[in-house]
Amino acid sequence: LFRSPHSLALPESSTVALALKRTRASTSNVVGRLVGRDTLRALVMGAHYDHLGMGGSSSLSSAHAPHVGADDNASGTSAMLTAAERFAARAKKGWRPEHTLLFCAFSGEEIGLVGSSHFTDDPPVELNTIEAMLNMDMVGRLRKNQLQVMGVGTAAGFHEFVTTVNQSVPMARFDLKTSEDGYGPSDHSSFYKRDIP
Repeated sequence: LFRSPHSLALPESSTVALALKRTRASTSNVVGRLVGRDTLRALVMGAHYDHLGMGGSSSLSSAHAPHVGADDNASGTSAMLTAAERFAARAKKGWRPEHTLLFCAFSGEEIGLVGSSHFTDDPPVELNTIEAMLNMDMVGRLRKNQLQVMGVGTAAGFHEFVTTVNQSVPMARFDLKTSEDGYGPSDHSSFYKRDIP
């Protein structure tokens, strides 16, 4: 059943003048590297460290007040830094990962994936050596033991890997909610559009 549109032409017209002020700012990604045994294979673990500032349309709070980003995304940044710290402690004892590991704190995610797009446009390693990217965004607000893992369809074996890892830790088994797609409103999209799962 199709209906006619309710729009109609008005006999009056109006002119709107809008003055925009463009501001520029500098920002930086922060990247750490742990060289692996195979320097031609890399994995990226990333999280964005910017936040929504004073709230706004994308904020869960309607108040114009400091939105300090405890979950979005201090939680992901903390998890990434903790992983980097643990891998570094193992490396101090002589261990080396098979892949080179890149730990990335991206800036500008909230304003359009600016930091991760810059990373993929001007990577610190050859882009074709990056085999996968793990993005941690808003990992600090677990509810009803549900864990959402996106992008499990972006590479063969990801879905099985995630399920196997989840089942291998009986005390911390999550109710997994997965999605196949590699696109989404976070930094992993910058990698997926460059064919990096």
